[in-house]
Amino acid sequence: MGTGNKFGTFSGVFLPSVLAILGAVMFYIAPQVVGGVGLVKALIIILIAHSVTISTAFSISAIATNINVKGGGLYYLISRSLGSEFGGSLGVMLYLAQTIASSFYAIAFARAVSSIFISMGFFVEEFYIALVSLVVFGAIVYVGAKFVVKIQYFILFAILISLASVFLGSNTGSVANSLFVVSGLPFWVAFAMFFPAVTGVDAGVGMSGELKDPRKSLVIGTFTAIFMTMLIYAGLAIKYAAAASPTELLSNPFVVEKIALFGPLVLVGILLATSSSALSSLMTAPRSMTAMVEDRVIPRWLGWLGKTIGKSNEPRVAIILCIAIGIGVIMIGSLEFVSQVVSMFFLSVYGWINGTAFLEKISQNPSYRPTFSTPAIISFYGMAASYAIMYLFNPLVMAVAILFQLLIFYGLYKTKKSMKIEGVWDGVSFQLLRVLLRYMERTEKSKKNWRPTILAFYGEEAYEGTISHVVHWIGSRRSFTKMYYLLKGDLDNHVKERKRIEESLSQYIKANKLEIFPRVILSSDFVETMMGLMQAETVGNLPLNTVLTTYDKRVHLGKLIHSMHALNKNIVILRNRVGFTSFKTVDVWWSSEKNGNFLILLAYFIVNSNPWLENDAVIRIFKVVEKKEDVDKEREQLEKMLEESRIENVEITILHGSESHVKHLIGQNSQHSDLVMLGMPNEILKNPSKGSDQIIEAYTDKCNVSLIVSAHDEIDFRVN
Repeated sequence: MGTGNKFGTFSGVFLPSVLAILGAVMFYIAPQVVGGVGLVKALIIILIAHSVTISTAFSISAIATNINVKGGGLYYLISRSLGSEFGGSLGVMLYLAQTIASSFYAIAFARAVSSIFISMGFFVEEFYIALVSLVVFGAIVYVGAKFVVKIQYFILFAILISLASVFLGSNTGSVANSLFVVSGLPFWVAFAMFFPAVTGVDAGVGMSGELKDPRKSLVIGTFTAIFMTMLIYAGLAIKYAAAASPTELLSNPFVVEKIALFGPLVLVGILLATSSSALSSLMTAPRSMTAMVEDRVIPRWLGWLGKTIGKSNEPRVAIILCIAIGIGVIMIGSLEFVSQVVSMFFLSVYGWINGTAFLEKISQNPSYRPTFSTPAIISFYGMAASYAIMYLFNPLVMAVAILFQLLIFYGLYKTKKSMKIEGVWDGVSFQLLRVLLRYMERTEKSKKNWRPTILAFYGEEAYEGTISHVVHWIGSRRSFTKMYYLLKGDLDNHVKERKRIEESLSQYIKANKLEIFPRVILSSDFVETMMGLMQAETVGNLPLNTVLTTYDKRVHLGKLIHSMHALNKNIVILRNRVGFTSFKTVDVWWSSEKNGNFLILLAYFIVNSNPWLENDAVIRIFKVVEKKEDVDKEREQLEKMLEESRIENVEITILHGSESHVKHLIGQNSQHSDLVMLGMPNEILKNPSKGSDQIIEAYTDKCNVSLIVSAHDEIDFRVN
């Protein structure tokens, strides 16, 4: 786009930016601001307003010197950092704002022309003048950027002549009397009137695709334009204070013509200022459209809108569309609400160009290496100030603008039709995770905030579905889980099998939408591998606290249990005999408070995950007591504990029997349960190396699916 014309800093950035900023506000609004709030507050307004655009210039410079800048202006800069969906939503807002703004400038031009006609004794409706002027402006832009720039040289010269006429005009007022105004305009009302005057930096940035050296030109041209126009507005404020009384400045719309050395030059300045602003908008909007078409933000069937025509590759189709939209806006008639929305669109884009630079800075992405480095605080100020100004202007219209952006973003995100552009969000997420992990590492661990961080292992593909779902139920939304498939053998002989299993596992997890981080690892000794990984694996620098493994005869369970106890880890062993059926009951066999709390917490996680939640699954707690007279007492204690824990949908059953009867009672009461959970039998805890496999089989032989746990961590979910 635009390969035929290559402009330098002055013609490509400085000139369109200055002409977009030096609009009719100089002669119409600026005098009212000085008269309404006094010179001191007027200068403060000018300073605050320009502080936003200066911070935006800093952000533009940082982003522009970090990437290979192409056509599309602010849209291109934002989308290359925030991604296609977010950048696309802002691009649509920018395009609409630039297009509709051109019609506003045409209306302002028409009003000035109409006043001339009236002074000459005949009347022409502003509506028709605006339509004709917009078409003429569009025709000029249609010819090409090179032609527009030539005209803009003349316009700038004429505006400077009109400004000279104002500065050389008479001084009938008193600066001392105009420093402060007691009764006039509220400060923020005056600010709202003036601020749109400074929102013209997008005009120069919009020519990014036609610049010889965009990195250099965007920085120098934007800063120079902002500082020059700030000095002009400050000088005009002082001149107006010296030239007329506050009352006249506020009430007389033609006061500047009276002040000027030669009044008609002011009218010429107004006409040329509005026409230059219209030309700038009609130049930049089509280029935003073309860039969005190239990024497929605009649907493919509208791709013809980005077509360029001629040797200079001008976006002439998009120019015609801009003219058509502008004509439609003029024909609407009542434009107050639309104009406010457009102002919000511009402010939102300015806010997010600052937000882009801020996020890039704090993300510390290695790819972010701008030659013009901007402190994060400057960009953050620009973003915060933009949204604060939006709120001060009109909270309702601000909400409408934000809602519009969200709808566009949602549409682009859901359809995923736009070109995939990597954004800064991964870097921001990584940096945020890094900060949070450091905070968690320094924070004292508490019972209230305890949650399992699980490293799961299995070595048989038949277990894939069961363990994947159990890990997901426990870990999704509440925990952090990693899962390893242990493949027996060495790397030389099992590379293909490892790849096959890894692909199968990834497909299964993706198809079932499970929140798991799976890996396949080759191992010659499963227990040694588990021990090594449990010591090495962390969440950030936080060690994982729970190992979950399937019941596997190739794993020396006694050695594993002994090792995990030595490492102070919680142990969960999954045995799957039949598989899950109806997802309606989870049986918890309570043995001790330490294991019991861990069991109930895991059961709570599971029944509050689908498909258990969809089936209104019930937790059934069983406890075996040796003395019959203790049955009621134990029931009351469990009921009290559950009430304090705020865990609902629980049934309690207290059974009379000795420890030796537990195996029989489990088989008798839980053989039809979907999941059975029990504490590690005392026989294993006393001597893990002796017959652990047989003991586990004896306790779970009649269970469909079972979890055997041994808790190391102290868990108390009764804390407030």
